[in-house]
Amino acid sequence: MNISEIFTIMIVLFSMILLGYFINKLKILDKNTNNKLSELILKITTPALIINSALGQSPSISRKEIITILLLGIGLYLFLIVFGRLIVTVFQMKGENSGIYQLMIIIANTGFIGYPVLSALYGNSSIFPFSILHIPFNVVLFSYGIYITQKGKENIKFDIKSAVNPCVIAALISLLIFLLEIRVPEIFNRIFGLIGETTIPLSMLLIGSFLASINIKDIFIDFKIYIISIIKLLVLPFIMYFLSKLIIDNNLIIAYLTLSVALPTGPSIMIMVNQYSKNEDKAAVGVFITTILSIVTIPLIIYILLV
Repeated sequence: MNISEIFTIMIVLFSMILLGYFINKLKILDKNTNNKLSELILKITTPALIINSALGQSPSISRKEIITILLLGIGLYLFLIVFGRLIVTVFQMKGENSGIYQLMIIIANTGFIGYPVLSALYGNSSIFPFSILHIPFNVVLFSYGIYITQKGKENIKFDIKSAVNPCVIAALISLLIFLLEIRVPEIFNRIFGLIGETTIPLSMLLIGSFLASINIKDIFIDFKIYIISIIKLLVLPFIMYFLSKLIIDNNLIIAYLTLSVALPTGPSIMIMVNQYSKNEDKAAVGVFITTILSIVTIPLIIYILLV
């Protein structure tokens, strides 16, 4: 795949994001419909996409490799936690926003951007191993994420049920389908496939609609967000790529790991911050800046490291 094809993919995705932005400005989408659309994507279409990736296929990946990917996923998030703490310490990012800066590094937009980009690059069969890699995502978000956004407060809340959502359940079901070599009628493959395919356009429209709520002047206030964005989108992918090359002899798995850290910050941190620290605007600006910059940085990382 050459650089023009990569940019074409990102331009198509960005065009859908732009459409979502204007749809929001035209009042077709608003905060309430965003919440409903987000719920539809996270609870229905993305789980369908994940399950479809394991149905009716003979993935060119072994059971041993899948278990390896799961273990690598645990290692990935432990590494990101340590790396995030190191960055805020080195750049002296203290205060109430410290947790937000860490979450910007740790929590990537694996669902709304990761799956579409991965599907465009490697096909739908890549969604299954990628979803296994990110099983620890929700555990980290709803445990360590809550801890750092409430740090210094009393009665820190944590509900283990928050860490188990339909995407995690779908990934676990896919894992069982793969490991047990379960075969289902082709009609189920088509049903899950058609529902899952709506994830890409719906996700892009939703991101655009989310970004439409950002106050433009807030984008230029906090220079630390730009430092975090550059580290996350450009520095971290190179670190992950070369670390992966040292321990793994599988180019596809190396690509999964590299792309995982090259993705923009996930909008789920806005939900987390809004619920636990009431500084959603700062998180929203972080999501906005990394998403816009990723239109250029993702093709760049793919072209330099993965093509």
